[in-house]
Amino acid sequence: MKMQRFARSLYVLYIWCDSANRKPTMSVVENIQDWLATEASAEERAHIEAQVNPPGGAMAALNAVVITGPQLLAAVEMLEAVPGRTEADMITHSRMLNEFAVEYGFQPAFYAGPALHCRAMALSAWCIRHDPYGMTKKAACFEAAARAPLVETAEGPSFEPADFSDLVRYIEEMPF
Repeated sequence: MKMQRFARSLYVLYIWCDSANRKPTMSVVENIQDWLATEASAEERAHIEAQVNPPGGAMAALNAVVITGPQLLAAVEMLEAVPGRTEADMITHSRMLNEFAVEYGFQPAFYAGPALHCRAMALSAWCIRHDPYGMTKKAACFEAAARAPLVETAEGPSFEPADFSDLVRYIEEMPF
């Protein structure tokens, strides 16, 4: 349920900002709600509803996006240029990830930006809890984050800590 709200928010936010080349404001949520209620056609609303409620749920759709470790690392490094302090910064991050996903040709395209974001956030949370001193190889962490399935937790999308730790160790021990 939390993932569906997250995916719905990202998608509606992206569509609203992109539909008239609008600039985000501090009252983005009210503007989106107004746009959906007054300007969006029934077809647009139906299309949005179909996108935000995929077969198998949002988590399955996020896990369906195939990403490599170097691609995830490139996306994270790209986002570092814009600090995430305000709502407008978050919208900029969303646009950047969507443009990144289009450029790389990720499929399904609709979930590629949110999948990159969720994997980066899940990796960040895992590192804070399980590798606070950064002793793990960066490449192994990003490769594991690209391959491990995301799961729904109370904090949002995450990796199973034990399984993810095992995968990171396995990748670290590979000879290449």
